[in-house]
Amino acid sequence: MKLSRKILLVAVSVIAAGTWLQSVGVFYKGSEFAQRREKLLVEVRDGIILVDAALFPSEFTYLTGITSRTGKLIIVPPQVARRAPKPELWQTTIYLAPKSPQSGVWNDPVLSAGDDTKTPTGIESNAPETNFLGDLVKIGQIADTVYIPFRQTAADQAQLSNDLKFVQQVRNAHPDIKVRNLLPILDKLRWQKTAAQTEVMRKACDITSEAYKEAARTMKPGLYEYEIDGLVSYIFRRNAVDDAAFLIIGSGPNSCILHHMANNRQIGENELVVIDIGAVIGGISTDLTRTIPSSGTYTDEQKKIYEIVLKANKAAIEMVKPGVTLSQVHQTAMKIIADAGYGKYFIHGTCHTLNGGNATNPLNIGISLPKDQDRYLTNDMPVKPGSMFTIEPGIYIPEKNLGVRIEDDILVTASGHEVLTSAAAKEITDIERLMKEEPVIIKK
Repeated sequence: MKLSRKILLVAVSVIAAGTWLQSVGVFYKGSEFAQRREKLLVEVRDGIILVDAALFPSEFTYLTGITSRTGKLIIVPPQVARRAPKPELWQTTIYLAPKSPQSGVWNDPVLSAGDDTKTPTGIESNAPETNFLGDLVKIGQIADTVYIPFRQTAADQAQLSNDLKFVQQVRNAHPDIKVRNLLPILDKLRWQKTAAQTEVMRKACDITSEAYKEAARTMKPGLYEYEIDGLVSYIFRRNAVDDAAFLIIGSGPNSCILHHMANNRQIGENELVVIDIGAVIGGISTDLTRTIPSSGTYTDEQKKIYEIVLKANKAAIEMVKPGVTLSQVHQTAMKIIADAGYGKYFIHGTCHTLNGGNATNPLNIGISLPKDQDRYLTNDMPVKPGSMFTIEPGIYIPEKNLGVRIEDDILVTASGHEVLTSAAAKEITDIERLMKEEPVIIKK
């Protein structure tokens, strides 16, 4: 069995587009990022926006498509620019490192000051990053409000985080300017995916599902977790995935560790193996979890626990439609597990958003606790068409070395929902049948 033609087309399209200068622009046109910034300006009309890639790489990439960790961005709303004697001089500008002699010779080419930034980002004006501070000093000429993303407040000025130090730097330069937090505004915008993002996510989920299926076909006692890890990594890269968001292969006792990433244990007979994997493509990350039996067949006890979690997963998914809150989704899953007598073994929340990231550079992704949703997104925020999140109930019984988690990626539609990871088998009979198939890459 070969990887599907649909999957392989993802890789072909990326290769055809070229490696575009550290940009996720291989998946999107510059107009996509221009539209995102326009939506932001509907929310922010009275001030200038500042984003530092070193402090908020995810937000910088969302607004520009550039994955550089050294860039900076100033967005100037047209109505603010009109306050200046020469409005044409006040343009949205991206600040980048100057062109290096090593770029394209010793190192892969990266987008630099002086390059064409209009095509990949939709931003025509760019400048060397060294110009940023000088331009920052000038913004007080036309703006009385500045929007900057920052995470927290700190009573002790000596312990300020880097993002708050940047805020303080702006306040020192402009004592009379009001500083507003951009982060909650951006988070709400990112909560709803664009049509282009949704299409990329569908492709990414297809690739992730294919990697899971090959892992299930290959699984057998005696393998090491890192062998499955390596197989999944290979399939991801084979299909032009930017990076693995995370690779969790938890067998036996490790199935009860939510974020087990060492992947160094030898898999035993008749154990459950939690496979929790995510692929980062175009600034978005998938997140799929399936729990499979190492020997190819569930024991009676494993089957019992698995069916409870599957029932919770399916019931939570079924209720998703516009207007439902993540709190309601969690309560639905929790009630089923609690009614079955395993409430104390469900130790995390049911949902989290899907905004991309990886283990070393998280982009607003991770298991949320019931009352700890991603930053400013609360459990009581109703979902809307375009909202994308996970549903992942689980039961973890450490004393029995038995953990089960079943996770799907969900898109809210106008009339209900779409399960983006539906290609990944999760019914017991389907999984056991899948595990009897011949592997494509590594023979048993």
